[in-house]
Amino acid sequence: MAKWEKFNVKMIEQSIFLRQLFCCHWSRKRKPGKIILHMVATVLLVIIGALVLPTVRGECRRQDVRECEAICVPIPSFEGGVMKNNSTSVSAQLETNQWKCELRIIVILPANTSIEASSPRVHPVLLKAEDYIRAQQIIPSSVAIRWIFYDDKCDQARATVSAMDGTGRDCGHVILGPACDLSLAPVARIGRFIYNDGIPVITGAGYTFDFEQNKTRCEDEFYLLIRTGWLSFQRIAYFMIDLLKHFKWNRVVYFYERHGYFNVAGPQTGHLVLSTMAEFFRRENITYLPFSTDSTRTNFTESLKEKVGLSHSSEYQLT
Repeated sequence: MAKWEKFNVKMIEQSIFLRQLFCCHWSRKRKPGKIILHMVATVLLVIIGALVLPTVRGECRRQDVRECEAICVPIPSFEGGVMKNNSTSVSAQLETNQWKCELRIIVILPANTSIEASSPRVHPVLLKAEDYIRAQQIIPSSVAIRWIFYDDKCDQARATVSAMDGTGRDCGHVILGPACDLSLAPVARIGRFIYNDGIPVITGAGYTFDFEQNKTRCEDEFYLLIRTGWLSFQRIAYFMIDLLKHFKWNRVVYFYERHGYFNVAGPQTGHLVLSTMAEFFRRENITYLPFSTDSTRTNFTESLKEKVGLSHSSEYQLT
């Protein structure tokens, strides 16, 4: 068995996921060999992983645990109009379908397809991922998966209300999204205080450097937030700094469009990139001058001459 597979099995055995199942254990031997999963299954695998990691037991806010928070709940049986006490083992009850198991995933994404990670684009991928996981028997066939979609329109208030409805009314086990950074922030902040153990917030977004800060304690702002993407504005800033150092430049005029690249992270993406750049430019003692192109649509050439001028130009002429 591969080293990764041994780690994965050990992690599952110690997981909160099994505690949520009220000890609904299942066993399946995995064949050695290929362990690289198909790309379309990545998102759902991360969701399952978030539920199996022992560290998701937050308890940042003590409160009563509701029955619906469990993935598996017992189905009461009646005999002669009287509820019968199930004294058999959990494994036996699973085999006789005496438990109802459902994993509820709250998906908070915009329906607007001008956003790359919109629900019409993501939904088919999630279904393919579910099919793959079913085929690989990563979760038992007795555990149903229910996708519950909310359209946040890349709006902070709508995203927050969607998270509250998804956990209060639908009793979701995990939140997938939001895809827009401004909408993600409030949802990621309250995730640690939802339920007694908190709720994982999994997103492919979260590009701003704030989302890359430490998230290992309840005191951390975005505790229980899990970013699945590799790229971030912080990494772009590192690239720019390396480029500046290579040419020994220490002054920058940063031209940006406030709502540029709306399709990537929603409203104010350009401004969020600038904020991240500015943070790391300051740390490296790089002088920068931000300038929004939103106000220079009529005469951009003159604005370049005015802002760049001689103070930010090179002594060499490029040919």
